[in-house]
Amino acid sequence: MNPGDTSLGGTQRDFAKTVGGMVQRACDPSAAVRQEGLNDLCRRYWKPVYYHLRVGWAKSNDAAKDLTQAFFLWLVEGGALSRYEPQRASFRTFLKSLLRHFVQNQDEALGRLKRGGGVSILPLEDPAAPLDGLLANPGSVDPDEAFHKAWRSTVIARAVDRVRTTLLAEGKDVKFRVFEAYDLRTEGEQPTYGTLGQQFGLQGSEVQHYLADVREMVRGEIRKELGETASSPEELEEEWNAFFGS
Repeated sequence: MNPGDTSLGGTQRDFAKTVGGMVQRACDPSAAVRQEGLNDLCRRYWKPVYYHLRVGWAKSNDAAKDLTQAFFLWLVEGGALSRYEPQRASFRTFLKSLLRHFVQNQDEALGRLKRGGGVSILPLEDPAAPLDGLLANPGSVDPDEAFHKAWRSTVIARAVDRVRTTLLAEGKDVKFRVFEAYDLRTEGEQPTYGTLGQQFGLQGSEVQHYLADVREMVRGEIRKELGETASSPEELEEEWNAFFGS
């Protein structure tokens, strides 16, 4: 995929509508609409926030989990989210800045927080997962690096889930299973194309072709995912480059 291609992200108006819509929903007077926006926000960013708190502020799992949920509620009830200005910074940068402020002033922030208000917090997914799988040495990692790695992990997971859903719906589950066995392998020796070919009844060249196809699909979904929280084509390029470390 050409990193300069912004067609997957849409026009500048579409960008603003996407990220702006998420923020607007999270700040909506209607509790139901506000919950929808908050849920979307949590799904995308709870893990980066959680890891930032665990690593950067030496919080226990329970404390980090409680503070993560309190942070998202504070964003809405404290009005901080409504101050987002896309032209000044990316939403990810804005969120990290708010998180630092929240933790540094957490006693005051939590004291002002209105409990309830018709908004419930989205349950965190697997908040007790060990840090080792994401961060080799959690104790020595900068909190911003922890946030970045968790953000990247979340984007990849959402992209892979979308590709899995698409291929299974199209009856092309073998393609995904080959990708899963090769690129998503978490333990054991790296299989060869020949080994995978024998396992799935394919030629080595077919394995290579399947992997290339699914990787391209995942890259496309990553770009869509980044586009959903970017406010302009320019910001998408910045997030794309940040994601791939360029």
